Amino acid sequence: MTEARTRLVIDSGSSRFVDQVSALPEAARFEILSYVGEGERALAGLVPRAEVVYIYQHELTGEMIRSAPDLRFIQKHGLNCKNIDVAAASERGIPVATVPLFRNVTVAEHAFALMIACARKIVPGHLAVANAAYREMGIEPVRTSQREVRGNWAKIEGLTELMGASAGIIGLGDIGMEIAKRCRAFGMEVFYFQRRRHSGDVEKAHGARYLGFAELLRTVDYLILVLPHTPETENMIGAAELARMKPTATLVNVARGAVVDEDALATALEAGAIAMAGLDVFRDEPLPATSPLRQLPNVVLAPHTGGGSYRSRALDRPAALANILRFLRGEEPAGIVNPR
Repeated sequence: MTEARTRLVIDSGSSRFVDQVSALPEAARFEILSYVGEGERALAGLVPRAEVVYIYQHELTGEMIRSAPDLRFIQKHGLNCKNIDVAAASERGIPVATVPLFRNVTVAEHAFALMIACARKIVPGHLAVANAAYREMGIEPVRTSQREVRGNWAKIEGLTELMGASAGIIGLGDIGMEIAKRCRAFGMEVFYFQRRRHSGDVEKAHGARYLGFAELLRTVDYLILVLPHTPETENMIGAAELARMKPTATLVNVARGAVVDEDALATALEAGAIAMAGLDVFRDEPLPATSPLRQLPNVVLAPHTGGGSYRSRALDRPAALANILRFLRGEEPAGIVNPR
């Protein structure tokens, strides 16, 4: 007898996403219900038939959840559940699970690499060693031992630690949450700002405290941008915003170049209005040879490599389906946000 397949409604905002999930070997365990090309409203017509919903970006409302008598499990593609009525799921005892996405992790790692490079002055340190700067300083190499060393022989100034510093994340979505996790691991205090504040439970889970935009600018040591580029966020960080930041602060941008006024940033960096910037994205890419940012000693520049190697992006979808199958086997799924 053929085993009955579990009815799985999959977020069909992207036909590519549906095709990629459907092509996985694990998908054979499911009867996949999709609504490609029918618009988000079609989701409401399929959810009442669902046993499991695999949701990505579309809205899964409380009304939808309550309309599905057989619904047993909700899997989020990512960490941010703002598009799911988790309270409605909890009322019915339906677990909602999340899964970290590799592509979000790689951007978060890159943001953190820029933060460390700025804090530890990795670029000037590398250049001092690679260019044998000791020759111009009148220093001769000595044989070192456990006790005899030449600590910071290049006399690089401004070295600091991340531990005890504060990070302000503009855009605490999936990537921002991954950044927050890494900040907490380094003993940093985490703040965030976005248009719609998260619930207290989400803030507690990610160890992040909400601040208004102006207060965030005044408060944090590292301002990290991970928000989308829209007409509203164009030049969101300009001369006025940079002037509100601490002169010891660092700006890190792994979002989109146009959310920052690059001319104003160059002026602020040159004047010492802020200490440093770590930039992976620019208004024009590659960064034009005429950009004043290229000549500044207090910037770390990367050629938009935050997306990583892409070597494991294919793991995102199998991980989510594997979590669903774990639940169906009666095992404890990972990433539950509403413990029963």
